[in-house]
Amino acid sequence: MSEAYTSLGTELAVSTSAPATYDKAGYEALTFTDVGEITSVGEFGPTAAVVTHDPLALGYTVKRKGQINYGSLTLQMARDITDAGQVILKAGADGATKYTVHTWRVTHQSGLVQYFTGMVFGYTTNVGGSNQIVGASTTIELDRPILDVAP
Repeated sequence: MSEAYTSLGTELAVSTSAPATYDKAGYEALTFTDVGEITSVGEFGPTAAVVTHDPLALGYTVKRKGQINYGSLTLQMARDITDAGQVILKAGADGATKYTVHTWRVTHQSGLVQYFTGMVFGYTTNVGGSNQIVGASTTIELDRPILDVAP
């Protein structure tokens, strides 16, 4: 039986607070605000830096894993200045909480919940053409491991 499912029904929520502990209990104790009008959640997750060593005697490159980078996440959405979640995103980009590490919750259609922390590094507007909804885009830089909580 396949574990595959579609993106339909995925929700993203944000908290301006950090968890007391970086486990299920710590994340679930927070209050989250849903971010509305999201049309696309980009890919995110850990990638290791490649550390190389070129010993003269071997004649080939030895590779090892280095520092882990948890990546960045780009959200695409219809711009809504009255949406509480988007207000938090905009404030995180250039407002009162621009230096705040936010906590994020992604809830999948399958019931899987992913928690992580990171800062908002932008909130831009895309007016586009005459047959387009005015959009917004934001980039979140993750700074800790992602916690998957099974349904």
